[in-house]
Amino acid sequence: MTIRIPWQAWYDETELTLNFSADWRVTVAGMADAPAVGPGAVGQALRDPIGTPPLRELASRRKRAVIVVEDITRPLRTAGLLPAILAELAAGGIESPNVWITIGQGAHTPMDRADLIRKLGLPIVEKYTIHHNLPYEHREFLGQTRRGTPVFISRFYLEADLRISLGTLTPHAYAGFGGGAKTVAVGVAGIETLAINHGRAYTSQPISTAKVDDNDCRDDMEEIAAMAGLGFIVNGVINSRRELAGLFAGDMVAAHRAAVAFARRVYATELPPPADVAVFNAYPKDKNLLQSINALNVIGYELRRAIQPDGTAILAAACPEGMGLNFLESLGGKVYLKITREQMGLGKHSAIVFSPNLSHTEVSQLYPDDTLVLNCWDQVLEEIVRRHGAAATATVFPTAGVQIPAV
Repeated sequence: MTIRIPWQAWYDETELTLNFSADWRVTVAGMADAPAVGPGAVGQALRDPIGTPPLRELASRRKRAVIVVEDITRPLRTAGLLPAILAELAAGGIESPNVWITIGQGAHTPMDRADLIRKLGLPIVEKYTIHHNLPYEHREFLGQTRRGTPVFISRFYLEADLRISLGTLTPHAYAGFGGGAKTVAVGVAGIETLAINHGRAYTSQPISTAKVDDNDCRDDMEEIAAMAGLGFIVNGVINSRRELAGLFAGDMVAAHRAAVAFARRVYATELPPPADVAVFNAYPKDKNLLQSINALNVIGYELRRAIQPDGTAILAAACPEGMGLNFLESLGGKVYLKITREQMGLGKHSAIVFSPNLSHTEVSQLYPDDTLVLNCWDQVLEEIVRRHGAAATATVFPTAGVQIPAV
């Protein structure tokens, strides 16, 4: 049997063929999905936002605008959205010299010019001032949240009097979903803010994939963004082909919740019975190993929902950037934690990481030491046949990076 999965978001954007033994019973567990929006959807969302006046009306009362755009680890094709946002700002009287763009990468590494062009489009890169959030530099302290999180925010962002964010609704283990307040509360925050907000979630909050209500991490982020004066959000929901399936603009909470309701339907995945083998394809969050762990959101980080007690979990991830770097979560980072076998819920078999661009040395910084790292699918097939025989069951989650379990 042959299964094709999407591979390497932003770069090759190709499909990869996974071959299974002829007698294997293989199930492809895709998300519910949705078609791409029509050509007028972007302008309509900006002119008829949720919970705020239209963007051009907001712009008419302001002098400078900043647009915080998520980095390339997130899958939304923002190059197709920015021109409409900029046109609305211009219609309200804020022209290009008074608009700048901040890459809200939080504690991720800054993007190079090639990635900026992929994410923003060449005309934007050539015309607009772009700066990256540097979590150790050029911050301003705004006080503390009710939970005691110190709020350090980029001064570049604070210099604008109209503050906009542009991001993707992707599942998140602790914030429920990305987008909304998170693009600012994390994207342009200082390292102290990130370490306290994330560290508290990692140590005291249960996995909260797709849960935004009564969510301590999300609530804290929304308080941070309110303190930082986030005035307008533009959030996209994508489909399995990374096309825009829905766009929601306006108030950072009301518009985000409308996007969440839609994303829950689009990303919902019916989980088949546990199989001998489960393949979690990290696309479209497969830029590096640190991001690829999002593929486990499809099962709420509970492997027993996908594999038998002695089954094998396979993380398939292109990882053109390799391990990747995060000033919080990489080895030596402020909230670095290595994942254990017990946390993963593994049985007698080790997990397998399948990637052409990773080594065991890199993977063992994040995953258990006995994790098997294989660079081609034929090696994976040989290993799973050795473990489970010539006739077994397998489930493939083709876009696990944005899939969630159906309620």
